[in-house]
Amino acid sequence: MERGEEVRCLCPPGLHLAADNKTCEDVNECHHDASVCPPRKTCKNTFGSFVCVCQHGFVIGTLQGSLQCRDKDECLTGSHRCSRHAQCVNTDGSYTCQCLEDYFGNGRTCWPKRAPQSKSDMYFNYKLSKRTKTIQPPS
Repeated sequence: MERGEEVRCLCPPGLHLAADNKTCEDVNECHHDASVCPPRKTCKNTFGSFVCVCQHGFVIGTLQGSLQCRDKDECLTGSHRCSRHAQCVNTDGSYTCQCLEDYFGNGRTCWPKRAPQSKSDMYFNYKLSKRTKTIQPPS
C-alpha cells in the first residue's frame, strides 16, 4: 500500500459496512424485498442471508413431486379450536367452525337451541296458571 491511499473494508454478500466503516452488519433481505419468497411462504431473516418458511396454516410436504408448502388440515389433525358441538371445516391455510344443527353460536362456542314447547306442554302450563290463584284473606 502506498502512502496516502485510503484503506477500505469490504463485507461478504448478505452483509454491509456499518456506519463506523470498520464492521459488517447484516442486511435484512426480508425488509428490502417482500416478494423474495414464493406464495404460501414467508421470509425469515438470518445472519448474512434469509430462508423462506411456510406461512401459518401451511406445512412443508411433497406436492406434485416437489417440496412445497401445502395446506395444514387442522380438522384432520385435531389442532382446531371448534366447540365439541360444532363441525370443523378445513379451508386453504385455515379452518372455520360451524355449530351443529341443534346448536347456535360462532362455532368456537355453541349453545343448545331451545326446543319449541309442545302443545301438551303449553296446555299443562295454561292449566297450571289457572290453578294458581291468589288467596284472599277472610274478612
